[in-house]
Amino acid sequence: MATVSLRFSVRALEADAGLSGTFLAPHSGPRLVGKLRSSRVPADFQRHEVGPRGEVVHLAALGLGSGSGPGAGGSSASWVSADEQMRNARSHPLRSAKRSEAVASKEPWTATVYARGQRPDAARRVLASALQLPRTAVLGRGALHTPGISVQLVTFPRGLPTVLQQAQHDGPLVSGLLTGQDPLVAVGASTLLAPEVDAVGSTVQDTTSRRQRRGTGPENWQCQGHSYSVVLRNLSPWQCEAGIVEDGVARFATDGFINAFELGDFGLAEVRRYEVGAALWAGKWDLAAKLLLVMNQADTNGEACHSSPASAAAAAFRSGDLARGVELLPEDGTAEGLRALALQLLLRRPALEALQRAVPKPVWARHLSAVSRLAWSRAAAIRLRQMPHRPMPGDLIWDESAGEARALKADEVDMRRLADVVLPLPRPGEVVPECPGRLQMEATLDKLTSGQADPEVAAFPINVGSLMPRFRHLVCVPSDVSWDIVEAADGPVVDCDLTKLIGDEIGTVVRTPEADDTKATNRRARAGRRSAASGGSGGGSGV
Repeated sequence: MATVSLRFSVRALEADAGLSGTFLAPHSGPRLVGKLRSSRVPADFQRHEVGPRGEVVHLAALGLGSGSGPGAGGSSASWVSADEQMRNARSHPLRSAKRSEAVASKEPWTATVYARGQRPDAARRVLASALQLPRTAVLGRGALHTPGISVQLVTFPRGLPTVLQQAQHDGPLVSGLLTGQDPLVAVGASTLLAPEVDAVGSTVQDTTSRRQRRGTGPENWQCQGHSYSVVLRNLSPWQCEAGIVEDGVARFATDGFINAFELGDFGLAEVRRYEVGAALWAGKWDLAAKLLLVMNQADTNGEACHSSPASAAAAAFRSGDLARGVELLPEDGTAEGLRALALQLLLRRPALEALQRAVPKPVWARHLSAVSRLAWSRAAAIRLRQMPHRPMPGDLIWDESAGEARALKADEVDMRRLADVVLPLPRPGEVVPECPGRLQMEATLDKLTSGQADPEVAAFPINVGSLMPRFRHLVCVPSDVSWDIVEAADGPVVDCDLTKLIGDEIGTVVRTPEADDTKATNRRARAGRRSAASGGSGGGSGV
């Protein structure tokens, strides 16, 4: 029932965001049809962060033990369960004292986090919980809200806690693998794969490895994109023999894809993030506080609110019984934000003051930006449905020389592609720039805020100017697209970083089939070339 409920929620959210039925591909002619099975085989959908020079982050070793280098991880006997870590923390009478002892060094620490499962976005929370640190102690850019595998760099801004730097410590950073929850999380050193060579003749990969061995992360590294490995299954032999697969991949490599936001950015709970954000945007502080108290009560398995550990508290909050709701909140540390907000309201502080005191700035930003994302998504859908899939006079394009967006002139249309078109992201207190989607964005904001789209920006504890970029490309065109058609069973087709590190031992940890030994020709997407390969049951495309 949970899977059916979640599927219905996703479809409803797609319709709300305007994404349902919106495609770049032409409506006529055959289409590439297959199935993404990453919910069953996480390795079918893998995402790796990419740096400014094209370097791709890979998990190179398990564990980051002090004095033992990036390759120190220990055997399978030293693997530590995150659940066990949490149980030990809850049962220890001096838990709060231990937290105070976990004083971090001043030097930031960078590590690579591998997450595998239904909720890769929860990896930083799992890691912080296992280390008995607040969630804000582990920073990373973005999260994958889709079942699959995510590999990214994370940073401990204040460094590692002192207790973790002791040689005798045998915690999660030494073992390198956290099991017993979703997602499975591995942490360790990274390899940044890039073909470039630095000034002294060393490759980027070698230079980065030396930095990791010194216990620090790559300097000035920022995620600028992502590298994807996608397996599309259940391709029919007819699609492969008729060239539909090759034509579809070639079109994808040439025309790109809609630059849509992940559905997780809007929230998959009963109360959407943009609903909370709209209440904040409109200055409806009482409504915003109530929505925050009753939203996102689903457990880690994606069950509905009634099966959540905090469901009883949510029911009390809905009825207005704050004191009872605080009593019913779980004591495992997962509801401290709700507790702080409810206690502020119990002290009879005004809702705005309670929100400013109890709600962290990233939470404000997350919900306010969801409103901007929704307005952008609906405007993008209207643009793609009602106008030709090519640049039109009046479309906004990004002018690199001027460093700003400007309207496209009629005599420039033939020199531009749809990928050059940008749409503005509305910001609180700012006028939406003139563009074909302006009226749609303003209508969305007006509907969400019930006509109160002029927010009290001074009340927000964040700088709305840095909330989101001012513009976002309508379409993205991937680079370096390769693909192949292989015959494969139900198991993984593409090995992930963790499988490459510990090989067959991964089966004893996550109980997944081993990857099939398939021969790949690593074909590049190229228009006009037909594939001579016959159809198989699985297909993979890496972007």
